[in-house]
Amino acid sequence: MKDRRKSVATISVHAGSRPPESVTRPKVPPIYATSVFSFDYLDQIDEVYGGSARGYVYSRMSNPGIDLLEEAVAQLEDGGDAVAFASGMAAITTAVLASVSDGDHVLSARTLYGGTYTFFQDDLPKRGVSVTFVDINDLPSAREALRPETKVVYCETISNPTMEVADLPALAEMAHEAGALLMVDNTFASPVLCRPLTLGADVVIHSGTKYLNGHSDGLSGVLAVARESDDVPPRQGLAKRIRSMAEAYGPTPSPFDAWLLLRGIRTLSLRVQRHSENALKLARFLESHPKVTTVHYPGLESSTHHEVAKRVLSGGFGGMLSFEVTGGLEGARRFIDSLEMVELVPSLAGVSTTVSHPGKTSHRSIPLEERSPYGIGDGLIRVSTGIEDYADIEADFAQALENV
Repeated sequence: MKDRRKSVATISVHAGSRPPESVTRPKVPPIYATSVFSFDYLDQIDEVYGGSARGYVYSRMSNPGIDLLEEAVAQLEDGGDAVAFASGMAAITTAVLASVSDGDHVLSARTLYGGTYTFFQDDLPKRGVSVTFVDINDLPSAREALRPETKVVYCETISNPTMEVADLPALAEMAHEAGALLMVDNTFASPVLCRPLTLGADVVIHSGTKYLNGHSDGLSGVLAVARESDDVPPRQGLAKRIRSMAEAYGPTPSPFDAWLLLRGIRTLSLRVQRHSENALKLARFLESHPKVTTVHYPGLESSTHHEVAKRVLSGGFGGMLSFEVTGGLEGARRFIDSLEMVELVPSLAGVSTTVSHPGKTSHRSIPLEERSPYGIGDGLIRVSTGIEDYADIEADFAQALENV
């Protein structure tokens, strides 16, 4: 029987659906823009699910491009495994929820990204998980706040938005003595300046949208888990629990965002170096300006976190800083509205210098009376220092300060 000639409609659906065979591979991994994968025969499904054959089923569970991203981040953070997410908050919430249950306790730094603070303050108690916020740099007080039911100690390497630097080795020791995990949001530092897992942390988390991507064009999150160790019992099976919860809840990044994140990682080291150099120069300029009352930057010798930063960070102090000008909220408004090159952007870590107002963006859900004692008042301006020529950055800040 002769092969039946297929119609144009059928050909248009099926033609060109198999990748061509090749002994070479693309220099840049492709975007695996597929939601599902095809099998050649029925028993192959059992082989893939059972692990006797390597394959993919559904991109909510795994995708070749996402696997490559996770491999890269695991290596960057010197971890045993990594899991990618659709956002930084998805990474944070999944990591914590996979580690606590009804009756457990979380000990958290009081100075945090606003979304994290709200999750801890409002959502976890609804699940029967209590949270205590402490000055994470006051180690004796933090130790006193530990409970027998504490399962997670949580902090940021460089805090958002006051740039406090956590003593990660000391916190890891404290957490492990209590039988708890140390989880660290490393977004502001990036693996270029700090690798928390090498300092004793159990989970390191990134908003991939920020420095890892670096171009303000993709939304993603990712975490890395330390290698399992008999010396840290809570770490046993942790990566598997997090991945299982991620598969169940489905906070999966799109293949395109995963590709963008992996693309951004290629230039991460060069960008962070330049970000850090420019931020240190800008912090010194602002510190010496008569209309600036406070500058938060761990690279300044005057910072109360400078000594810890020198031990925890390496190769620079990051591209993020914050400061207050005279006049409080009105002074901040005059400064921000007078900027010409630098834009007002409620995010950070792109290649261009931007400013943000934490009280109106990242921390607006936290009442002023709760955040102002920690230095997050309505006059605080957060700066994400870009990679432009530094002279142009300073010139814009200088002319804007003239209007304060």
